[in-house]
Amino acid sequence: MRNRLPTALLLLPLLLVLHPGAAEAQTITSPYAFIDQPREFGVFAGLIQENRGALELGPGDGIAMGARFAYNLSGPLGMEVSGFLFPTDRKIRVPGEEEGIDDLGMADAFVGAIEGRLRFTLTGDRTWHGLAPFLTAGGGVVGDFRGRDELEEEIPESVRFSFGPSFLGTLGAGTRWIPTESISIRAELSVHYWKLGTPEAFMQAGSEQIGQTVPDQEWAAVPALSLGLSLRR
Repeated sequence: MRNRLPTALLLLPLLLVLHPGAAEAQTITSPYAFIDQPREFGVFAGLIQENRGALELGPGDGIAMGARFAYNLSGPLGMEVSGFLFPTDRKIRVPGEEEGIDDLGMADAFVGAIEGRLRFTLTGDRTWHGLAPFLTAGGGVVGDFRGRDELEEEIPESVRFSFGPSFLGTLGAGTRWIPTESISIRAELSVHYWKLGTPEAFMQAGSEQIGQTVPDQEWAAVPALSLGLSLRR
């Protein structure tokens, strides 16, 4: 028995060569894959939820359409530049003659923004089962391109509300699904922060006449859910 053991050990490599299927059966497929293409060019659509602010002067909700360019910098870090537009509405409100706030009607609004972000991918420069979850943070500029409404022509300048241009801050979380080398699908939940100023007439009327706190200005947190498609190069 002792004489046969060395002979069996010498024959083992030869058996593996003659029967490669036995060695291949031991291969373990990794769930991780490297992200080789650093650039992405894409479009997205999203639902912007409503947050008009304490005085309800800001823009409402809407469906946003936008475009994005992204580039992987190193490891988990990447940079993004994007812009979006969405049609919505806003309330035309003035301080009441005696108390409260009078609603004069609704005005159309057309909100647009451009921003830059840093992206941190939780799986680094790889995907896990094709998924690359990430966190983003950034800032830019947002405003209403529609301008003054006809109803506002009849009220004093001190009562008119205007939205933007305002600083835009954004925090987000989501994931990219990369099924092929050239395509990625992205889902993201983000929160936009933009400033709503208070017209001078509301400040002069004060909290007692308005019947609620009148902020000098406020930052509205506006949630958004988006889905996008990108080409990778």
